Amino acid sequence: MPIRISPQAKVLPANTLRFYLHFPRPGEAHFDRDHLWLLNEEEQVVREPFLVLSQELWSADGRRLTVLMEPGRIKRGLGADPSHEPALVVGRTYSLVVTALGQTARHTFRVSDPVPEAVDETHWRLVAPTAGSLDPAVVHFDRVMDTALCEDEIGVLTPSGKVVRTRVSLALDGTTARLIPSHPWRAGEHRLVVSERLEDVCGNRLGEALDHDLGAGGPPRAGVINFTTRSVIAPSSAQAMS
Repeated sequence: MPIRISPQAKVLPANTLRFYLHFPRPGEAHFDRDHLWLLNEEEQVVREPFLVLSQELWSADGRRLTVLMEPGRIKRGLGADPSHEPALVVGRTYSLVVTALGQTARHTFRVSDPVPEAVDETHWRLVAPTAGSLDPAVVHFDRVMDTALCEDEIGVLTPSGKVVRTRVSLALDGTTARLIPSHPWRAGEHRLVVSERLEDVCGNRLGEALDHDLGAGGPPRAGVINFTTRSVIAPSSAQAMS
């Protein structure tokens, strides 16, 4: 299996906060920070784009590394030189490149305007599944969301509050989530529930923008979207007899 970089969106906001490096096997012992680069259109290395930590942010199984962009080059008022040119400039194209485990992975993307606003679930579109099926409930977001947090911080409840066992799969571009049930959907109302910890790729949460100077909002909050599973349309008597 190859090393994978996420998000895989072809267009990312200028204030993108984090990337994930997914390794086919535990990679901590094989990863060298000097072999991680952000390259510009001229294939030149962008200087100091990443936040350097005393300890890398590895998942418990050692197969996913969280790479944070330097906040001082994203958010106003942070860092030793907040007037420094941002690492990601709107309209330009960049490549994130990593070499480890004898492999090289590369993701190229164009930079769009920053997204300073808090996440608002009322801007999402949910396609309800059919009752009795194993079809996913599909959520279309209005922005690129954080892959790992979507997998952990979105779920489904019945009206009585019982957890519906689902697996969340985020599209490569980070704008669509599929909630795949472990058992067929029951008929009736359900609630898509979102934790206050959910973030987009820019670090914005529900009700809270990462950069309070640029986006309105208050403390982070949880979110709920109500939906009703669709009923199976029975064939008409004429169709049944044909």
